[in-house]
Amino acid sequence: MILIIHGNDTTTSRNFYFEEKNKLKNPIFLNGDGLTYEQVFQSLESKSFFEEAPAIIIENFFSKNKSNTNEFKKISSYLNDNKNINIIIWENSEVSKTSLSQINNATVRGFSFPQNLFLFLDSIKPNSPQGLISLFHKLQSTMEPELILFMMIRQFRLLLALSASGQDKIDEVKKLAPWQIGKLKKQSEYFTPDYLKKVYADLLLMDLNHKTGKISLPIEKSIDFFLVGL
Repeated sequence: MILIIHGNDTTTSRNFYFEEKNKLKNPIFLNGDGLTYEQVFQSLESKSFFEEAPAIIIENFFSKNKSNTNEFKKISSYLNDNKNINIIIWENSEVSKTSLSQINNATVRGFSFPQNLFLFLDSIKPNSPQGLISLFHKLQSTMEPELILFMMIRQFRLLLALSASGQDKIDEVKKLAPWQIGKLKKQSEYFTPDYLKKVYADLLLMDLNHKTGKISLPIEKSIDFFLVGL
């Protein structure tokens, strides 16, 4: 069986990946970066007459290999032609349907954030508490508040990096598509650079205080108060 695990919710994706990986007996690990057809072939064919076919794990095969390269085509063709293999492919991001279709006999498990998460994050701006709290409460039905806070911190880290006072681009920004950068830059205009720094610091402090037990208030209530005071 070929199992492909992917999605932008990397925490849940990786937890599922570890669960599946632990079910395998002595798997062979391969890195998608620089992966060759010979490595895959030799790993899957390296068994004696009495041994079971080995299981292999490949991390970031799709993201580290362009689908138009000879190596990608040879590897995907080999996987498609061999039904009795045991392989897990894990990606630390979401893989497009076009790329997934290159391996046509795989079981695919996707772990993605709900769309209203990004609607909520993109809507965060000063003096709009009612709409933000409504979006936040709807989001809570599908996500843990701790993860929502984590994504809020990430959003403001990106906004700060893209603001007028932003320093050298952080790695997270370099991975964004131009349309994502455009949306973030537009959102950052709702805040002064100094206010962005304050908000980001407030979110970090909220996260720290909850993790260390310095606040007895439920985390969702802390987020409510944060949105009201924004």
